[in-house]
Amino acid sequence: MDFSLLVKPVGSACNLACDYCFYCPANGARAPAPARMTRAVLERMLASYLAEPVSAPAVAFQGGEPLLAGEDFFRGAAAIAARAGRRVSFSVQTNGTLVTPSLARFFAAEGWLVGVSVDGPASLHDLHRRTSSSSPSHADVLAGLSALRSAGVEFNTLTLVTPANASSPEIVYRHLRDEIGARFLQFIECTSPAPYAVSAAAWGDFLCRLYDVWRACGDERRVSVRLFDTIVLRLLGGPPDACPFASDCRNYFVVENDGSVYPCDFHVSPEWRLGDVMHDSWTSLVESPLYAAFGQRKSDLPSQCLECPYCFICQGDCVRNRAPGGPSRLCAGWRRFFDHAIPGLAELAREVVW
Repeated sequence: MDFSLLVKPVGSACNLACDYCFYCPANGARAPAPARMTRAVLERMLASYLAEPVSAPAVAFQGGEPLLAGEDFFRGAAAIAARAGRRVSFSVQTNGTLVTPSLARFFAAEGWLVGVSVDGPASLHDLHRRTSSSSPSHADVLAGLSALRSAGVEFNTLTLVTPANASSPEIVYRHLRDEIGARFLQFIECTSPAPYAVSAAAWGDFLCRLYDVWRACGDERRVSVRLFDTIVLRLLGGPPDACPFASDCRNYFVVENDGSVYPCDFHVSPEWRLGDVMHDSWTSLVESPLYAAFGQRKSDLPSQCLECPYCFICQGDCVRNRAPGGPSRLCAGWRRFFDHAIPGLAELAREVVW
């Protein structure tokens, strides 16, 4: 079984305390212990993973804010992969405020992909921050992005859709494309904590308008929006390349800073702890009954999903969005978007074939 790793080198620790962050300890995330992944855990995790017959090893560092681990930590990860003689697809998801010119040069030299979280222009991006006036802001994100561009680092953007920016998809899109200079965009819905969760209606409206501005600008071949790419791929009969649209959730493992392993970063909780990298083999984790039970949850679809013409695309949505025994809480929004965009995306898919 091929699988990738999503690594939390500093757990939920972050230099930006955002009210809407589901991983923040204040919102129920597991408290980080120790503060940073030790070299022993990093060595064991990567060496054992790269010894597995995984066809395309991939390791993504996320947080919290993973860059709090320090540049030497990431250089250490690259050195371990080099000793193993394996080509690894490394990536980092960061808020961008801690990117230094030195770190940017390292990412460029090693070919690491960097994802930068940007929720829109400063008026939208700096909302919901529980920080002091001296804490990092949108200007610091722009400085980090400038360092990445100057070093020639491949980067994409990740935008969390909340009530704060859900009504402004055109502003958000043009900011990312024109001011940030992003050409690879990803948008995800905020579903918790409750005050910042986007409604089904708002989510559907955001996606429809995002699609419309993307098409109106003629950006189909200039700007990649991951959701749109995923749908085109599914229409062509390809596999889903976005986790929520997979039919089985067992695609990766989360490794916390203390070496604990979980099936998903939305389910880092005691009941879903599979083991730890210091004492358990990857084979035992893959074959774990608990891991099998986690994967099975995705295929337990209600009748509404089984009868839906779009089920082959969304697969009932991420399980974290599903109501008990029912469809996704965002189903109405997804349906509206699919009705609106799939005819046009199907045309794009036919152009790809021809």
